[in-house]
Amino acid sequence: MPTQHSATYDVAVVDLPEGRALVLSPTIPEDAPPAVREGIARRRITNTGGTCPCGARACLPNRATRRRAKRRGEMTRVHVEHAVDCPATDEALDAAMRGVR
Repeated sequence: MPTQHSATYDVAVVDLPEGRALVLSPTIPEDAPPAVREGIARRRITNTGGTCPCGARACLPNRATRRRAKRRGEMTRVHVEHAVDCPATDEALDAAMRGVR
C-alpha cells in the first residue's frame, strides 16, 4: 500500500479544447530528497500539458467524459504513463518518500 503524505498544491490555468481549466500540482518541498524533487517536478510538467523527459504526456479522458464532468461540476482526472525507470512513477515516488516525514 502506498505511503500517505500531506502535501500542498499550486494551481495553474491551462487551455484545453473545451476551454480553460484549473490544474492542481503538488508543490516541491524544499527539504525533499533529490529523487522526490525530480519526480514531483516531472509530474508538474505533465500536469500542465508538457512532456516529461521520459516522453510521457497527459492523456485526457474522451470529450464525452470531460463534458459530463463539466455539467456535473466534477473534476476530471488525466492519465500519464511514465517510462518504467522514470522518477515520476507511483512506485519510484513511493520508494523515494519512504522515511520522509
